[in-house]
Amino acid sequence: MKKSMMVAVSTLFFVGCASNPPVDNEPARARAHAAYDAADEEFGERTPAPATAKKQEEGPAVIAVSNAAFKSRPTVLVAPAMGKGETPNIEVIRKNPLAKTAMEVINAYLTSRDYSVIGLESQAQLDEVVQLQSDIAGNDEDLAYVAGLSVGADINITFAGSIQLEDLVIDLNATEASTANLLASESVRFKNEGESQRAWVQKAVQTAIVKLENKVRDRLAKDLEKGVQYKVVAHLTGEFSDEQAENISSMVSSQIRKKFNKMQVISMSRNTYDLLVYADPDVYDDAQMVYDVFVEGLNGLAKVRKQNITKKLIILEIQ
Repeated sequence: MKKSMMVAVSTLFFVGCASNPPVDNEPARARAHAAYDAADEEFGERTPAPATAKKQEEGPAVIAVSNAAFKSRPTVLVAPAMGKGETPNIEVIRKNPLAKTAMEVINAYLTSRDYSVIGLESQAQLDEVVQLQSDIAGNDEDLAYVAGLSVGADINITFAGSIQLEDLVIDLNATEASTANLLASESVRFKNEGESQRAWVQKAVQTAIVKLENKVRDRLAKDLEKGVQYKVVAHLTGEFSDEQAENISSMVSSQIRKKFNKMQVISMSRNTYDLLVYADPDVYDDAQMVYDVFVEGLNGLAKVRKQNITKKLIILEIQ
């Protein structure tokens, strides 16, 4: 292609080259397998090739893959990158086989690395939950962030791609589900060496996810040592005097804080608390048990009512 093309995965850049697919013949398949073997050998996923195999003269630097151990198995949601008003993630995966291929490569690698991967296609209720959370939190919420919290993810990974001249470019982002903070990003560029489009996508995505996961693994393992993360959003909706509101705030900041491994205050105003709680998984099985701590802790000061609870997100009212 002489003209650069940039099309997001959610509108599916793969379609742009579908009218002129590469030739899929035996030599091409042999080159594709050789490329996979070389990549696997670099990343330690396969035993080294026999000595008789031809050694590559050039190639990317060897990546030292992190082997940081997890205290509890982290959960990951993988989805196409998308903007507001674009096709829902599930529809992108269902309608475009190459987008589905990209997601399958990422899911397979993360599963092999001891992550619990949420199957996007199996989340039939995902759109409904995202809409519910958006109605509560406002229309400015990042959809990937809300969706990840709703299904209990520790991190969200989004993928996008483009074709630039003769190169396939894959972009990956990993964000923390509880805060939407960017943990790491990765971009890789691959030329087509005669393989099919599917093999081209597989090779590029495999390289990108290895590099991305290596960046985030140490940090994620360290964070999980603190406990399981829950986001708690509390709204004071009752008629409270300034003194009463201050007493409630002090109770949350001091006494309720002691019930958890750690509590991080994202923001706290007179009437709204945005908190990140790190709960001991041996003490608290789920979000409902975390919610109960607030009910018991504020008993005598105010009534606590749940507005909505999902696996990692607790929205409550203090009346």
